[in-house]
Amino acid sequence: MLYKALPQQTVSYLRQVLGEDAVRMVPSQIATQLPYFIQDAYDVLPCTLLGHPLTFACAKGRLPMTAQQISQHTQQIGELFQTPVIVALSEIAPGERKQLIQHGVAFVVPGRQLFAPSVGMILSERYGTEPQRAAQVASPATQALLIWFLNQHPVSDTWHPFEAASALGYAGMTATRAVRELLQFDLFALEERGRAKYLKLTDSRRVIWEKAKPYLRSPVMKTLWTYDRSILDVDDARFAGESALAQSGMLNDPQQPVIAITSEAAQQARREGIFFEPRELADAVAVQVWRYIPNMLAKEKIVDPLSLWLSLKDNRDDRIQMALDDIEGKFLW
Repeated sequence: MLYKALPQQTVSYLRQVLGEDAVRMVPSQIATQLPYFIQDAYDVLPCTLLGHPLTFACAKGRLPMTAQQISQHTQQIGELFQTPVIVALSEIAPGERKQLIQHGVAFVVPGRQLFAPSVGMILSERYGTEPQRAAQVASPATQALLIWFLNQHPVSDTWHPFEAASALGYAGMTATRAVRELLQFDLFALEERGRAKYLKLTDSRRVIWEKAKPYLRSPVMKTLWTYDRSILDVDDARFAGESALAQSGMLNDPQQPVIAITSEAAQQARREGIFFEPRELADAVAVQVWRYIPNMLAKEKIVDPLSLWLSLKDNRDDRIQMALDDIEGKFLW
């Protein structure tokens, strides 16, 4: 039967698309320490993928398991082998794929798809003749376009991103690359109308956000500090960080105001005589230099909520984490 060849098919597939030396098996008897029901459900293959320790759990046939059960199984396997785990499946339905992604399960379907954001890889045959390796994170333009789309709450289920790209200051070539990434990340489907390309929603906006999170990073490129309060009046500057949370009524005002500007605005401020320090200064203004424009919501005096969430997601302050939960809960998905 097909499932008996799944381990070989998985290794062959990855060697085909990533190179002959991409996968190297690591002999081990540790799998015998796994619970019997996991040994019965999977062929467990410890290996290295592009030099990184990894374990494949190759499902033995079409087992009636939920995504939650598979997630629990991979967690047990990962804890034993102390490596990331990728589940290999002989086939997968769209609904099953969605559930696995929502539960954070990395998976591979030989010849068709690899979803493993934790190791920085997504391979897919859906949008092109040859599988291609994805970027570990979205480019700034791709992230900006996606954030813009989610913030605009359009009624239509299709979206022409080139119009948004122009509004955000990106050229057509940049928009084309962004569309390619959004498709590669499996966030939208492609719909062509003549020569025009549209992106079509295949999930709710909230699900798209959750699926996109592994590829998104903080928009903050670096933070500078200045005593010069005229920086607060820079065109297109927006309150960011804890100041944005305070402006939204979620926290008290921080001791240091926090604003976000573009790198071009920071360079212009320097030319106009504003002096920045690369280290934190007491009672100074914290100036975040963003990878894309912070004034996406032109009528607001704070940065958009999803970019704010991304800029603070790694902050361990419980107050801030509660505020971030509030942002997601109240966002108009």
